[in-house]
Amino acid sequence: MTSPVFPAINQTWRPLMMLALAGTIATMPACGTKRAGFWNKDKQSQLQMEQARHENASARTSSYFVADAQESEAAPFEHGTLKSNSSATLEYALSAESDTGSFTPPTTQETFETPQHHAPSNPYAPEPIASSTTITQDNWAASADPTEPTDEFEMQLGTADQPKPARRAPYFTENTKAPAALQSGDISAFVYANAMGIELPSETNGDAVRATINVRQVTSSYAGSDFDPIVTPDGKFIIFASTQHRPTADLYIKSVTGSVVTRLTDDPAQDVMPAISPDGQYITFASDRSGTWDLYIMPFEGGKVIQLTNESANDLHPTWSPDGRQIAFCRLGQQSGRWEIWVKDVLADTGAQFIGFGLFPEWSPVPGTGIAGADQILFQRSRERGDRAFSIWTLDFNPTPGTASRETEIATGPNQALINPSWSPDGKFITFAAVPNSESWSNGQAARPESSTIWMVSTKGTGKIKLTDGDTIDLMPVWGRNNDIFFVSNMDGQDHLWSMELSPAIRAASVMMPDLADSFATVPTTNPRDN
Repeated sequence: MTSPVFPAINQTWRPLMMLALAGTIATMPACGTKRAGFWNKDKQSQLQMEQARHENASARTSSYFVADAQESEAAPFEHGTLKSNSSATLEYALSAESDTGSFTPPTTQETFETPQHHAPSNPYAPEPIASSTTITQDNWAASADPTEPTDEFEMQLGTADQPKPARRAPYFTENTKAPAALQSGDISAFVYANAMGIELPSETNGDAVRATINVRQVTSSYAGSDFDPIVTPDGKFIIFASTQHRPTADLYIKSVTGSVVTRLTDDPAQDVMPAISPDGQYITFASDRSGTWDLYIMPFEGGKVIQLTNESANDLHPTWSPDGRQIAFCRLGQQSGRWEIWVKDVLADTGAQFIGFGLFPEWSPVPGTGIAGADQILFQRSRERGDRAFSIWTLDFNPTPGTASRETEIATGPNQALINPSWSPDGKFITFAAVPNSESWSNGQAARPESSTIWMVSTKGTGKIKLTDGDTIDLMPVWGRNNDIFFVSNMDGQDHLWSMELSPAIRAASVMMPDLADSFATVPTTNPRDN
């Protein structure tokens, strides 16, 4: 634009200004010189230089802590993402780590922030840790020892990748104010408790105790006790005594695999110790309904009861002969004051025959296993000296002419009472309960033993195997028909019936008795009630 006042001046200055500007542009240094690192392809890029600088760093730490001093000063988050793990972790670990990989106490005071988490309200949860924790050289050693008890719950730094990893503190604590899960070491229960806001049941921190495995619960009444089990000849049903419906015992029957129970007797008196005839048609049992303990008989399905013995003495624990014609039982002798074994003919109206001393007789299910074709009767008898504890015996009984002989002690144990003997279906093995002697039990100060276990042994005294284990009270074993036993145990806190499969025990015993493969009876194909 020209000036109307000074047109000559404008015409004169215009070329001079153009030349001046041209000189300025000609002498201005090129911007490429300032940005040579960006534009010059022959030189290393800035990213490569950064990588090379990190690779040549002399002192590096685990990536679980921090990167370097410059990175640690930067903000840990950029554009909503985690830039590095430097400021988000414990920065004193970088300065504490030496070239050998071991930790040394920091020389300066460091402060790190712990994020605040808002968990559900839990009245059992520990007090929250302070949001800012100061670590100095003085308190480093005190806090690093995991064996020292502390009032706070602290996370321990993992050092498993170090040449000499530090000993980790146990998960459990002795602080009685801590949740039960942390007191027992049940960390899984503690995690769920914090997530849900309620405390879950947790295991105890005591030493593990031995317990019986591979067992199955057969009865589960809500009250009372189940005891005196027997198995029907076909192996399908179990008959037992129980106080599940009233204080006095009645007889019940149930399927071995089912849960429905049927009451067979309904009398205010005590009905116990059932025994089933070999053909499965009749049940004998002991009852005090007449004022003393006597023996009674009734049909398998229950119903009309007939009294078998009617003496002033107490008669208990009947057992059938293999042919179903006679019954052996025990009687408390009025003259001897000891338990005696008697035999009575079921069909004849003759008196019973005394055959020896003993308790809880069990007639062998296989006839003629004794000497000269005699039957064998299993029983328990107390010693006549020392602690007078029971041991397991057999005797031979010949129904014709009715004589008993050859009393043989099969099993005994030091400091133990062996009771409740029972035959295997083939008559080659017996099972019994072993009660350890204790002062309270042997002196009659306790109505129950402190513990007892179930054992199996051959009639020859070989192949003795312990079947149950632990601190429970296991009693009254009886053999089933499929290589199993049923017994009474308080595993669930009450006296209920349990069963155990014996195939592993039989295989173990077969090392000494190789003919066991054909030793056990098979289940009959017909139901005795269908006859």
